[in-house]
Amino acid sequence: MRDYETREVLSEDENEAYLLMSVADDPVLFDEADKSEKWKRAMDAEMEAIQKNNTWGLTESPKGAKKIGVKWVYKTKFNKNGEVDKYKARLVVKGYSQQYGVDYTEVFALVARMETIRMVVAFTAQRGWTIY
Repeated sequence: MRDYETREVLSEDENEAYLLMSVADDPVLFDEADKSEKWKRAMDAEMEAIQKNNTWGLTESPKGAKKIGVKWVYKTKFNKNGEVDKYKARLVVKGYSQQYGVDYTEVFALVARMETIRMVVAFTAQRGWTIY
């Protein structure tokens, strides 16, 4: 840490704490994750969730349709004590390769989690607002 510089004057212990909270050895590429059992289990869990929730299904592409790629995103989740809670893998579509009106005309909105709905209802009740 002696060669690490910050904009503010922090003690070496404070610098180390910031560094520990921001650095994880999450893989960036599939080939990296595929070599680790913990990340394979995380990817398997994601695929099971996709199948269980009927998120999507395989189908034939219409003639002339542009195919959209997918990418794995890996993230280590920590608990409040800074210990590893779980390894999360998400399969995401590369939607940035699409153009509105050319490749799609609808926008997909994710389903909210029940905790989020409860929070919104509690917040609106506190404020005396009406939910439509």
